[in-house]
Amino acid sequence: MNFTIGELLQATGGLLHLGLWNTPAGRVCTDTRNLQPGETFLALSGKNFRGTDFIPEAIARGAAGVIACSTLPADYPRDRFYIEVQDTQAALGDIAREWRRVVNPKVVAVSGSAGKTTTKEMTAHICRPYLQTLANEGNLNNLIGLPLTLLRLQEHHELAIIEVGMNQPGELTRLTELCIPDIAIITNVGNAHIGNFGSLKGLIAGEGEILRAMNEEGTAIINADCPHASMMAEAIDRPNLIISYGQHERADVQALNVRLVQPYGYEFDLRFLDETLPVRLNVFGRYQVYNALAAAAAALHVGIAPEQIVARLQEFDPPRLRSQTEWIDGIFIIADCYNASPDATMTALRSMLDVSGLDRRVALLGDMLELGEFTEQYHRQVGAVVAEAKFDLLCTVGELSRITSAEAEKRGVAVAHFSSSTEAAEFLSGELRTNDGLVVKGSRGVRLEEALRTFRELRSSIQQGEQIRKEVDA
Repeated sequence: MNFTIGELLQATGGLLHLGLWNTPAGRVCTDTRNLQPGETFLALSGKNFRGTDFIPEAIARGAAGVIACSTLPADYPRDRFYIEVQDTQAALGDIAREWRRVVNPKVVAVSGSAGKTTTKEMTAHICRPYLQTLANEGNLNNLIGLPLTLLRLQEHHELAIIEVGMNQPGELTRLTELCIPDIAIITNVGNAHIGNFGSLKGLIAGEGEILRAMNEEGTAIINADCPHASMMAEAIDRPNLIISYGQHERADVQALNVRLVQPYGYEFDLRFLDETLPVRLNVFGRYQVYNALAAAAAALHVGIAPEQIVARLQEFDPPRLRSQTEWIDGIFIIADCYNASPDATMTALRSMLDVSGLDRRVALLGDMLELGEFTEQYHRQVGAVVAEAKFDLLCTVGELSRITSAEAEKRGVAVAHFSSSTEAAEFLSGELRTNDGLVVKGSRGVRLEEALRTFRELRSSIQQGEQIRKEVDA
């Protein structure tokens, strides 16, 4: 990614104070810690910092010039270029969109209420051996993370798989305009961030922005078993090609005969085109079948052969903290705590019924955020599902999750509530026994991954103590 000053001006519509049109500007960097000599520093600002405060450091590190939303500083060196823009975040997006056009890979955008990151990772996992592929790191899917991902494109890339996430109206439109997707996957439309949209109707409209903003020549991949997604696709009066997936008999890409694998995982027959092939997913959660179908549909559309798709799906491991499984001191752990919408939480809880051979099922749940007026309703629903899914013990962290605990306790589940993740981990380290199963789920703001880290440390200490006692006794 190497620009000239003129190309940056054309992309951003900025005002050039210093510099010549054809002068090389290098790549664009937003973090002075990573800035290399000859690169352009784009002075992004955040909630707790101003990008312009870092201009002197950028100059000291050898920046070729600066893009900022302030007029030219009086002490700015005359041998570096300076471009003034109205909004640095918008400028970052505009530059990234221009670079996406230059490289011109096939772009798959993954949106939806839940399952975006895993679907993105599955699609990338399938395609990487056959196409030069770039995907977002983690969930860098917002108005800053997505442009930074696009700016990582290199001229050899043939495919970009881009997760796009939104939590307010209009955001998905802008993200779609930036990445210009050829294929848009909509995993589902549930209740994530519903408090920011005022109603389910508003949320459906927000998720539908990707269909309205993408090119008419593009392809939409829609979950046929999600009524809101299907309804949204039907409401968009666009000539886009629509590929459906699901267990519905009319789905274009279909999972047939879904069955459990012990102790966890699923087998099913994958039907697409005129072919049916057996698939085994070695992952936790029935929802993973849908993620696999979406990924398979996208991979098929970019030219990956059915046999190659099936083989790669069987080798897939979930990304960190997203239905990630591990055994800690004989205890089966499902770490699914990167984020939590009500639908995703309830589905994870019900999926514990599919895990065989456990003595007890235990849940550690945190608050679910951005639900607005629906907060109490959904926290109560989750408490009811804890009982429905036959959990033996529920531990909760956060003020909102007290509602979940109260509802589960009313329905006969043993509960324990804690004000911090550390307290919950300390309790569970002494409470859980070999052959118990623990599912951990909560919004990222609750930071339940800290509970997992503390739990590992405490159980390791217990193991070491037991080993020392055995040696002493011997």
